[in-house]
Amino acid sequence: MPPSLSSLLPPTLLEKPAQAAAELPRALMTRSNFIPGVRHRLGWRGVRDCAKGHGGLTVRVASMPGIYGLSLLNTGKHNKTGLATFSISYFPTPSEDLIELFSIQAGIAAQAEDYLERVREFTLHDDLRALFGIAVLEAYSHPAATGMALALTAPKQDIVIALDGITVQTPSGPVQAVAPNGEDQNLPAQDIAMPLFNALAASASYCLGTPPQALTQSSRPAMQRTYGNKSGLTSKPAPLIQDKRFGLGWGMSVPKNMDMKTTDLTWAEPDPLPEEFKDASWLSADIPGADNSLDKRAMGIKENPRLIVLTGCRGAGKTTFLARFIEEQAAKNGFVAVIQNEIGQKGLDGKLLGQNYAVTEVDEGCVCCTLAGSLRSALSDILSKFQPDFVVLETTGLANPANLLSEIADLDDMLEFSSVTTILDAPGAKRALTEHEVARSQVRLADVLLINKTDLATKEELEELETHIRELNTTGSIHRVAYGDIQATALYGVNFRNTPNRPAPSIPVMGMHATHLDDDIQSALITLNGPVNRDAFKQGVAALPDQVLRAKGIVRFKDTEPAEIFQYVPGYSDLTPTDAKPKDYFLVIIGQDSSRIAADFRERVGI
Repeated sequence: MPPSLSSLLPPTLLEKPAQAAAELPRALMTRSNFIPGVRHRLGWRGVRDCAKGHGGLTVRVASMPGIYGLSLLNTGKHNKTGLATFSISYFPTPSEDLIELFSIQAGIAAQAEDYLERVREFTLHDDLRALFGIAVLEAYSHPAATGMALALTAPKQDIVIALDGITVQTPSGPVQAVAPNGEDQNLPAQDIAMPLFNALAASASYCLGTPPQALTQSSRPAMQRTYGNKSGLTSKPAPLIQDKRFGLGWGMSVPKNMDMKTTDLTWAEPDPLPEEFKDASWLSADIPGADNSLDKRAMGIKENPRLIVLTGCRGAGKTTFLARFIEEQAAKNGFVAVIQNEIGQKGLDGKLLGQNYAVTEVDEGCVCCTLAGSLRSALSDILSKFQPDFVVLETTGLANPANLLSEIADLDDMLEFSSVTTILDAPGAKRALTEHEVARSQVRLADVLLINKTDLATKEELEELETHIRELNTTGSIHRVAYGDIQATALYGVNFRNTPNRPAPSIPVMGMHATHLDDDIQSALITLNGPVNRDAFKQGVAALPDQVLRAKGIVRFKDTEPAEIFQYVPGYSDLTPTDAKPKDYFLVIIGQDSSRIAADFRERVGI
């Protein structure tokens, strides 16, 4: 039975072969990035849309440190088959050895401060595409949607000759970097392009559920470029250098390219596959040995992702911290779903075609989504498609996390609540906390507080800010950072079950003499001097009134030895054993009329 593209593309596109061909690479990448283990096994390390238009993609693959760029050149038909051609660029890292094989001008561009920022939007920069272009990709869509083909064309060596040589100005004077008639560039373009092609082909085999049934290799004399002060840039045939074309077909043969003068190899089932391809990544639709969380459902793994609510005023550094968190988890083969809570945004629902969220980016180590409806519905879909290890709910700077707690409590069957993390910027936090109740609420409800941009504040200013924070939140752990740079384990513990901090006795408990409490949200501290009866504790928790927004602490029970971390939001509570050996035990109750509620709790539990 021939493979069908219906699992990759919507029916309206399948009726238009040329448009279907244009969407094939993006569809293959997106589908194969849904499951982290699949993504790693197939070779992907990041896929991202160029946000500012022109339909470009930036891509990372496992075996190459740099970034590939894929941009559409044109669409049309080959006979009745849909055809789309794409240019492929490769942007090496500034420290990559491969940069030495690119032209001098490319090397200079790669050392510019804004190089990586320009690469992310390379479709807007013609100079980058000219300097770093390496290959052309062809994508074919069968008119009956019963097959597809991919073909890559690239020079074996891409050579550029500088007729007049190149002199570069250095601090010690001019240096001749390239002699007259010397090679300004000698790039193994095909070898550089093949890792991307192989990952794309392996994704096609995985998504279609079958390996390719046809293969072709062909070649032609390549063109060698020369330039000089008088002649400008010219190209001429170079018989000793070859352009190589490699193609694979699923459910169809690979259409011929008439520019290719020599057919080097053809293969089709049921003939034996040539020996040189026996270990090719695209040869099987199966993906054994995935490095991380292959398909958790298929493997019987029922572990829920851990939820971090990330808050902080605008400009505090949430995005910087989040980028470092994603990078750290990706290095450990962890996958992060980032959901932005777009409070008050209009016009978004119409773009979602009935969904509760929009996938805005599938980048290295994360999927980024914009919420536009029910959090539960959105999460259900995101978790089923992407199976993340962590979910970070990033609120807008004006959002009060208290408004989310009741909805989060309803998600205990889907997520394991880990933290409310609030980020403050050292220079502006004092004013924000003085003038804005939302900022104070963000601090009160946090169990992790990061004072960011500490390089922009004095020691005295930081100490004053910490004192102000402690007046609002007596138990959250406070960390001073610059550029959001801190290891996640330092914040959340090795298993993301960090032990809440017990406030020092000298710090006043909020609620005794709190200020700026416009909404009368206060906290009360309950010190636990010994083990507690578990049943009485649970009954006390069940009786907590609606005024309680949050409760947390460390408890020791009479029926067990290890301490247990307590987390509570309305409608949900959790006790998690910890190996930590806390010095003391306590509970903090946050909400309206917290002192009276704490007194009632003590009486119910008998403490």
